Amino acid sequence: MKRYCVIGEKLPHTMSPQIHRMFFDIKGEEGEYGVREFTREQIKNARAELLRYDGVNVTVPYKQTVMPLLDEISAEARHIGAVNTIKNVGGRLVGYNTDPYGFTAMLKKNGVNVKGKKAVVLGSGGAARSVLYALKELGAQVTYVRRDEDEELEGYEYITYPQLEESGSGCLLVNTTPLGMYPHEEGCAVSEQVFTRFEAAADVVYNPVMTTFVRRALKAGGRAFSGLYMLVAQAMGSQGIWRGEEIDVQDIDPIYNALLRDYFLQNGGNIWLIGLMSCGKSTLGRALAREQGKTFADADEYTEKLAGMTIPQMFERGEDFFRMWETRALLQLAEQKNLVVAAGGGAVTRAVNRDAMRSSGVVIYVKRSVENIVGQVDCSGRPLLASGAEKLFGIYAARKSLYEGCAHFTADNNGSEQEGLERIKEILHETGDN
Repeated sequence: MKRYCVIGEKLPHTMSPQIHRMFFDIKGEEGEYGVREFTREQIKNARAELLRYDGVNVTVPYKQTVMPLLDEISAEARHIGAVNTIKNVGGRLVGYNTDPYGFTAMLKKNGVNVKGKKAVVLGSGGAARSVLYALKELGAQVTYVRRDEDEELEGYEYITYPQLEESGSGCLLVNTTPLGMYPHEEGCAVSEQVFTRFEAAADVVYNPVMTTFVRRALKAGGRAFSGLYMLVAQAMGSQGIWRGEEIDVQDIDPIYNALLRDYFLQNGGNIWLIGLMSCGKSTLGRALAREQGKTFADADEYTEKLAGMTIPQMFERGEDFFRMWETRALLQLAEQKNLVVAAGGGAVTRAVNRDAMRSSGVVIYVKRSVENIVGQVDCSGRPLLASGAEKLFGIYAARKSLYEGCAHFTADNNGSEQEGLERIKEILHETGDN
């Protein structure tokens, strides 16, 4: 059986063992993954201990300290100046850095393409080095933001925070500073105004999932996501190195979804139900809220109350007018906790809505066949079905991939109401067992 571990100075809350053990379970393999703490004096002479393992992950503050202990260092780790993964190759210790792999995977997961576009990175520490390296490899035009007292990073252009506040803009803004990290969650390196000049924002902080950085980006109407997917993906990058093969994204997603689900259930996150109109979201949502002791919210009703007019009245001014108010409603709901929210059928058509839901709770796709819905749907009061329920087939075809891409989990609702409710409860119960 292969033996692995994560090393650091103090590791009471590391998620690495959980992530790697879940991977072993997915693969149906046996593997040992432990935690090994070293003092700053011990790490200097830890080579013999490292050789006891087939592979080792390295976390702060030892990503640079371990480098003299290694026989070989990969090009990306040498460029970044840090190692987070060690592979034991027949008694030779080889160092790598999988943070660029993790960050790249996070961008791909969220559909952000930076090739030939401007990306701005906040910070100049170790995380910034990894992100800058990844962005440059992806073909982005990269700039980092530093304070006067921060070190300069060779090979990269920089601007100051006042310059960013005055005129900084681009495709992607990335936070690599610790500001906003638990327990100091209100911190953010830039003002709300800056986010209006960027299309997307990525935070490498993963606790909380909804950082102030992410919240401000969503409020500005842009794409936004935090670093939990990067955390899982960089761990899978280590597995790929140890196994000598690239890990499929299908192995990353289940681990990420389960960790996210655990986090939200433990921290009062919302439960978002998405799916085609009349698929049963509201009925199941009300029943689930009663059983879970949460508050139920119908997003359409919330939108009407916020706008002070009915959905048909909003549609008289055009669908874009309605979607604007819907987004405002969803952002307000995302700021709250312990809700079960039945989202409107078209909520997934706007990226900011999808990001707001995914950043504030568990998203469950209530899946019911169009054939089952058509026989029951009431077209009155539904502007998009003015021409008849048969239009549902076209709407479903256009939104199917959006529902699947937005959801963390899918609950089949083609049986009875009780069966649908039980499936959702099973999904949530599976979380508590992880």
